[in-house]
Amino acid sequence: LPGGRAALRGPCRVPAGAWSEWPVDHFLRSGHIGARDGAAVRWFHAANSRARAAEAARSDVHMVEVDVLLRGGDGDPILAHPPDTDSDITLQEWLAQMVNTNKGIKLDFKRYLNQK
Repeated sequence: LPGGRAALRGPCRVPAGAWSEWPVDHFLRSGHIGARDGAAVRWFHAANSRARAAEAARSDVHMVEVDVLLRGGDGDPILAHPPDTDSDITLQEWLAQMVNTNKGIKLDFKRYLNQK
């Protein structure tokens, strides 16, 4: 646009670009879905282990969801769903694996409650 301004699109009027569009719009624009229909977006849920992460990366889904919590309640970010408090994969390792795919990601942050 003139003056170097970004084009504004959609109901939220956000600048166009990689971080500014809704996932359904991204998958439609890239040809991964045929209509602007959120139900067409395929998900892989709870990819909270090395094996599940590898399976998700190989699959034909559009989006991968994980549960993030702090190891033991105050340690490194890991992928686990309470009541689990440990995992064989950290968030950093998982992100390094997913960045090499064409998948969208959803991080579901959990709070670990230590009940003794």
